[in-house]
Amino acid sequence: MAIGIGIAGTGWVSGEHIKSYQKHKDTEVVAIWNRTKENAERKAQELGLTNAKIYDSYEAMLEDPNVQAISLCTPPHTHSKETIQAAEAGKHILIEKSIANDPKSLGAMQRAVEKAGVRTVVSFVLHWNLEFMWIKKMLEQQAIGKIFYAEVDYWHNIGPQYVQFHWNRKKEVAESVLLSAGCHAIDALRYFVGQEVTEVSAYSNLRNDVYEYDTNLVGIMKFADGTLGKTSASFDCQCPYLFNIDLLGDKGTIRDNKIWAQEYFAGQTDWVSVPTVRPDSGDVAHHPFDGEISHFIECIQSGTESPVNLADAAKTHAVCYAMDRSARENRPVTLAEIQSEIDG
Repeated sequence: MAIGIGIAGTGWVSGEHIKSYQKHKDTEVVAIWNRTKENAERKAQELGLTNAKIYDSYEAMLEDPNVQAISLCTPPHTHSKETIQAAEAGKHILIEKSIANDPKSLGAMQRAVEKAGVRTVVSFVLHWNLEFMWIKKMLEQQAIGKIFYAEVDYWHNIGPQYVQFHWNRKKEVAESVLLSAGCHAIDALRYFVGQEVTEVSAYSNLRNDVYEYDTNLVGIMKFADGTLGKTSASFDCQCPYLFNIDLLGDKGTIRDNKIWAQEYFAGQTDWVSVPTVRPDSGDVAHHPFDGEISHFIECIQSGTESPVNLADAAKTHAVCYAMDRSARENRPVTLAEIQSEIDG
């Protein structure tokens, strides 16, 4: 029997979630919720969901026994409350990032999910990007040896031309350049280095006065094993979307889809460039939601925890909170300080 999916929110990303569920043989989108019922009806009609129930009450959708799992595609500042409600209703949850705008709200989410025992996946969708998958395989095969320095940047001009700009510029909704989108870079650093961050320092500035928070940030970090990391996030960059990845190991180096590893590639005299799908677009239709949603359903069916569940995403968000605090207060911030607030 197909797993019944409820879609919360009817914005741009919700359409991509729905399309991926429609491709999966074990799922059916049975409900759509939006505060404005007409928007939910429009989304259902647009994607041919003739049998989906339309709700203008999130609580009513959670009470629907045909809904076993929820895709949270709502604005980020509502995710904490909505996740807690879904967990208490016994629903499995796919959560778009950011998951929470502050440590206290994140801690409340974690406790609700742990108590309910539901499965979660947080939408760090680049884990299913082909370049990410190739890099991870190279690291697992020790092609560049042990990483001692890692750098990942998120540069994306999010102005009026971009769909989410109308809410992205508001501090109450998006909170910061890292939590809004730069968290993808932090997640990538943790994923590739394979260690947890212990301390950060950061600086930020504002170059776009239509935003209510600093739109550019650069930060450095120390990992538990001594590895050094650096990240930057910008909404003001005057260039196409860029997601820069640089990983320095004691046997070689990876730069995006290029690798220098003379022990691994015998006789190498130039960079090896791998033709692949790169994380080089802010268009959500370019993101690999099919892989993410297949993984979510597999976790539900098998009863296993995802490596990109809420607990793991909380560690990425803790680094974001720490960097935002460091930039705001002009001091280094330890992750232990942030974790104590998450734990309550």
